[in-house]
Amino acid sequence: MKLSAWTVCIYLMLCLGVPEISVGQLKPGAAHLAPVKLPPLSVTKFEGTKTTVHLPAPYVNDAVDGGGGRYLIFQLQDKKQLAIFDVVEARIVKTLDVNSDDLAFAAGADKLVVLLRDQHQIERYSLQTFKKEQSEALPPDSPVSRITIGAASNGPILVGAETGESGHPYFLDLITLKPAAIQMSEESWESIEGQNLMVKASANGRIFCLSQSGTDPTFGTMVISVEGLQAHVRYSEDMQGFKIADEEYLNVVLPGPEGKAIYTSSGTRYPDLLRLDKDTEYKPISFGIPALQGDLCMALVSGSSSIQIYRTGALPVLLTLPDIWSKERWPDYKAGLRTAHARLRFVPDAHVISFLPESRDEIILHRFDVDAALKETGTDYLFVTSFPTRDAERGDTYQYRVRFKSNTKPVKYKVMNAPVGMTVSPEGLIHWDVPANSTSDKERVYLVLESPSGKRFMQTIAIYVTYKPGVLGEPPDNPGRKSRSSRR
Repeated sequence: MKLSAWTVCIYLMLCLGVPEISVGQLKPGAAHLAPVKLPPLSVTKFEGTKTTVHLPAPYVNDAVDGGGGRYLIFQLQDKKQLAIFDVVEARIVKTLDVNSDDLAFAAGADKLVVLLRDQHQIERYSLQTFKKEQSEALPPDSPVSRITIGAASNGPILVGAETGESGHPYFLDLITLKPAAIQMSEESWESIEGQNLMVKASANGRIFCLSQSGTDPTFGTMVISVEGLQAHVRYSEDMQGFKIADEEYLNVVLPGPEGKAIYTSSGTRYPDLLRLDKDTEYKPISFGIPALQGDLCMALVSGSSSIQIYRTGALPVLLTLPDIWSKERWPDYKAGLRTAHARLRFVPDAHVISFLPESRDEIILHRFDVDAALKETGTDYLFVTSFPTRDAERGDTYQYRVRFKSNTKPVKYKVMNAPVGMTVSPEGLIHWDVPANSTSDKERVYLVLESPSGKRFMQTIAIYVTYKPGVLGEPPDNPGRKSRSSRR
């Protein structure tokens, strides 16, 4: 297949890591391929271990993350305003006037997008200057009523409708605010419809998870993966969550920030919906809430106001933090599971966990430094926090850089049961030039870490070896699922 000049340019820029490229230099519709510039994240600036910040008015709908977790954005009740809360400054830094109270909004690395539903208008603001940069009219009959963006991304923007026969959802480009240059098969899409449907994006904007709670479990779970200029849709009718009452289901599916894992009611899975514990040493936990950065997650503790910290949604528990939320400010545990992802946020680089009470008029910030907390336990610890790269193409290079936490360093690395040619560097970079004629469809590798104190940790890495797209012998793509109407 012959590549156009602009595609080659993008490929070289991404592979070589050239930092000067900007969204304005890309072909219209490909802004999501530009390198991301995040605002700096430092330790949150408040005294003591806890503080409460009052909002100028209660907010409606859920708060939206932006700036890679630095900003929380609220739509203020009975006001045509959005309040932008800076997690580092621990204060509202801007109250933004908008020309409607019938809104949907979402934020990326440094942009805020506002949909004025009643005016069929979409607008983009800078999260640096807080000024409006662009406005585009949508067709009068446009069904768009919800928008979703990765909080640390340059898009794309996934748009869809709340109710009715809305046709297929699609992507908008973050810069042009017009359809993105992302190809997809319309037959792959389910209608984004229903008030109880939840749509969440990974922070890097590469994974979008769709799930639905309520009395109609037929939607199941959908994951949309954006790879370059192609969108792939994976669907499971069986992933309906679990029953919390007669004919009422709770199905909460959240993507991790790097788009390598998704968190579900039944445990953590790969984006293609395969369970982690099928291939690896991960032991599943239910209803994990991923941190906005890195490889840690949280979960509620039944019968208490505590939360527990895990690595990428897997046992064992690393830390338990008491009194993060209170029953006076939140309903019972089972009902709390429904909204925990909207109430709790963990920003590791800012050393903060935020709790948004049900009153919707304040933000409670808890100072939490995971490294300091681990040291305070006084125990010897070593564990991997990074999530391994899973897929490799024949004839390409596989790489995975391990991240870990240990109270003693330096740590030594070793790979066991590795394919011929796979190496691991003293810095923890696994490298494998995958043979073009490889006959293996799957490799199971064991990465062993050892600290100076003798503490050892083993991570199981499952690598699925695939053919390059378009290469003779590639298995056909056959999702084998029925349409929504035929499943009812």
